[in-house]
Amino acid sequence: MKVAFLLQDTRAMYGAEQATVRLVEGLAAAGVSVQVLLLREIRLGAGNSPLAEALRRRVPVTEIPVAGRFSRSAIGRIRDLMAREGVAVLHSTGYKADWHAGIASEWGARFPVVSTVHGWLFRWNLKERLFQMLNLRALRRFSRVIVLCAFYERYLRRCGLSPLQLAWIPTGIQADAIVPRAEARQLWEAPGEVFTFGLLGRLSSEKNHDLLLRAAVRLARDLGTSPRSWRIRIAGDGPLRERLRRRIDRLGLADRVALAGRMEPQEFFRQVHVLVQCSRVENQPMSVMEAMAWMRPVVATRAGGLPELVSDGETGRLIRTGSARALAAAMKDYLVAPEKAHADGLRARAGVEAAHPFDRMVQDHIGLYEAAGIPRGGGARGSPS
Repeated sequence: MKVAFLLQDTRAMYGAEQATVRLVEGLAAAGVSVQVLLLREIRLGAGNSPLAEALRRRVPVTEIPVAGRFSRSAIGRIRDLMAREGVAVLHSTGYKADWHAGIASEWGARFPVVSTVHGWLFRWNLKERLFQMLNLRALRRFSRVIVLCAFYERYLRRCGLSPLQLAWIPTGIQADAIVPRAEARQLWEAPGEVFTFGLLGRLSSEKNHDLLLRAAVRLARDLGTSPRSWRIRIAGDGPLRERLRRRIDRLGLADRVALAGRMEPQEFFRQVHVLVQCSRVENQPMSVMEAMAWMRPVVATRAGGLPELVSDGETGRLIRTGSARALAAAMKDYLVAPEKAHADGLRARAGVEAAHPFDRMVQDHIGLYEAAGIPRGGGARGSPS
């Protein structure tokens, strides 16, 4: 079977991009002929693309330059590749890719299109709301739409998508490929290390870094002169970097909280005992799944798909979204009882391996592609039924 992915190149490698690269790699290893079409925005200028480089190490990649929100030439190139290569299914991700895929396929008349929903920010920004509305309009006309968690399945059904359109395929991981067990245990076996909480992700409003800072103020006040040593490491880059730096200084947290900039997950988790995910909205974040592979418990808000990943009191703690008091209390519980954090981390590794096997995710995608490639008449697309 031949499958093409259509993606927008954002010049970044966040969770959605990492998950897509791993899926592409898994499909290729399973014998699927995969190639990628990458919409490259001219406005970004020349420069290296981490996404393009990661994909090229695995499958053929064709870059399609686009200017503005819509490109007629891109439509022609998508159609040409699908016909020339005999590709069975086009898999798109993101609003711009989805609209180009839908129009290129004439909304499924030329070839079937499936999409994965990695989520929206749900902010009261007019442009973002418009793009979300347009994305939903396109998704309603797709052959199948893949969701990663129950939160988005419910949301899309409320938005008018048919239950028969929706396919629930959670992200799968290979824990041993992320980190061997022996390496994951090393931090827990180094008792002299300062107990460290960490937040890994883009420095933008939906991650709600301010909640973590307010919880840090409470934690410092509650512990008072306690000799227990702790710190917070915030890794990532984004538009809020300077604002967060000033906020840390104003709150008197400079000796406790460090803005570490961009960090590779391996470097980050070698230094962090507990991941804090205090987002306002989430889907199925890769950072949480990686933390669990690293045997790190997760303190998370009850946002989006997070309650489906974190088992409260077993593999981490779930707190009310926006509650600095609850977040500080959960952090304090782990800080004063590191053996509990260690035990929850061990359960997190076992849990994510059992619930999110990588091979099952790959096979579920292959089954979906095979079903989408069969027209309603039952025969092969383009042949008599």
